[in-house]
Amino acid sequence: MNARETPRSTSEEGVGLYVFCFARADAAGVAVGQGIDGATPLGARVHEDLAAICCEVPLHEWTGEVGEPHLKDLAWLGPRALRHEAVIEQMMHASPVLPLRFGCLFSSAERLEELLRRERARISAFIEKAAHEEEWSLQGLLDVRACEEAMLAADPRVAKLPVQGGARYLMEQKLRKDAVRAARAWAQETQTELARALEGLVLERRSLRPPSRNAEQPEREGVFHWALLLPRGAEAELSRRLEPLAEQLSARGLHLSARGPWPAYNFAPTLGDTPGDASEVRTHD
Repeated sequence: MNARETPRSTSEEGVGLYVFCFARADAAGVAVGQGIDGATPLGARVHEDLAAICCEVPLHEWTGEVGEPHLKDLAWLGPRALRHEAVIEQMMHASPVLPLRFGCLFSSAERLEELLRRERARISAFIEKAAHEEEWSLQGLLDVRACEEAMLAADPRVAKLPVQGGARYLMEQKLRKDAVRAARAWAQETQTELARALEGLVLERRSLRPPSRNAEQPEREGVFHWALLLPRGAEAELSRRLEPLAEQLSARGLHLSARGPWPAYNFAPTLGDTPGDASEVRTHD
């Protein structure tokens, strides 16, 4: 394995390699700039046709008594997580990549080389596949109150409510509870319609944890979150298929959000998963 832009030997006690992604070997020269901490130089280690985009890190900052508190400290994690994403995006301009999750450490260059020797075929195959594919995110956010009102307005029992009085109030409250249940059930059912609309375009799909509420739109709650693997250049076709549905769904309170392209994290193979292997140390996912 040839090392490029990695100034010290990782045989030095307490120094490991933080790996961002794997790319084609000819992209190694693009791996310049700052590493994960904003100070250590970014570099690459080349093995045959592959480059591991990496930087050196003090292992104690990521593991053990010092590292464990760091991994719970958002002030420490935040800038490094952003740098992780930025490096992978930088490399995507030079080569298709196999992205690794934040916090992928190797205790030595030898351990990294062991993994590359063993997994070279799978990594190379994924990188060549990634040259023609890209990941997108599709989220469904439900405005429960708006959807409840739409469901209530469509309920034929509303027209039969008494004009006024306590009986009307009690019956209306029951209908509202039914409308809330119907709203959430409907939001789930729309996923079948969406999947059908995307047939023939989506190469693979993964269901992820729905997004949480955010301060800017507290009335909306996450219903679903999909990772979509699409052919490169499919953005226009994705929009063409989603726009008519998005308009219909938003009228009833379900808002779609399609974003990308991203590094294909959710479709990358798991590496270093041989029983008993310890070459890859994941400190944080």
